[in-house]
Amino acid sequence: MREEYQLIQKKEILRFALFLGELMLTNGVETSRAEDSVLRVCASRGYRHINVFTTPTCIIIADDKFDGLSFMRTIKRRGIDLNKIDLLNTVSRNFVENLDMTTEEAINELKKIATLPPPYNILLFYAGTAIASACFAYLLGGTSMADFLLTLIISVVGTIIYNGIMKINSMMFISTLVSSFAIATFGVAFCEIGILQDPKMLIVGSIMPLLPGVAFVKGLRDLIAGDLVSGVSRVFEAFLIAAAIAIGVGSVLDFWIRFGG
Repeated sequence: MREEYQLIQKKEILRFALFLGELMLTNGVETSRAEDSVLRVCASRGYRHINVFTTPTCIIIADDKFDGLSFMRTIKRRGIDLNKIDLLNTVSRNFVENLDMTTEEAINELKKIATLPPPYNILLFYAGTAIASACFAYLLGGTSMADFLLTLIISVVGTIIYNGIMKINSMMFISTLVSSFAIATFGVAFCEIGILQDPKMLIVGSIMPLLPGVAFVKGLRDLIAGDLVSGVSRVFEAFLIAAAIAIGVGSVLDFWIRFGG
């Protein structure tokens, strides 16, 4: 009876650790950080022979030394939410430091975090995107009022297109390709009707929110930490997104130039 109770308890702790790792990876933490949190949670309850394998799209927790328990979860959607990461770290620390905290309480806390809305209003998010993009365009040479104002608008339009496609499917390559294609099309159209003299600054400023800088840096950090599979995956994903931007913008500009732009 005691052995059965211990097995049930271990399963619950591993399920909590799996859920924690899944939410961390979903919201954008590095692989090494997710693995460390999972191992600390398990070690706090006496399970020090747990193995964790994580990639950007999968997490596996197993104990092959004693009973062979193994849990796996695939990760379909990923993003970056620093607020949720902070809350997940708090739950993880509380569980490790407070031995009286049950797995049921901890899992309920994770469920609350998973369903939290974004910490910022959507209008504030788009306003920040617009201002940052327009300022980038200004720094890179788009000093005219038309460049600044149109970049404000088109950067938001591009972000809305990207988010809309991501809701339909989770293929970032397609979302980035269509969004960058739309941004370049708007830039060329404004030149054709005489509002802009050159679409470059508008395009460069508006694609800034699409650039995979964070994904590239996280990939490098994973490689440095020794997580080769995850690191290579993230770096390749960053290059794939960059290629989507280049294809989307380049195809529009090439078509425009070929037909007298």
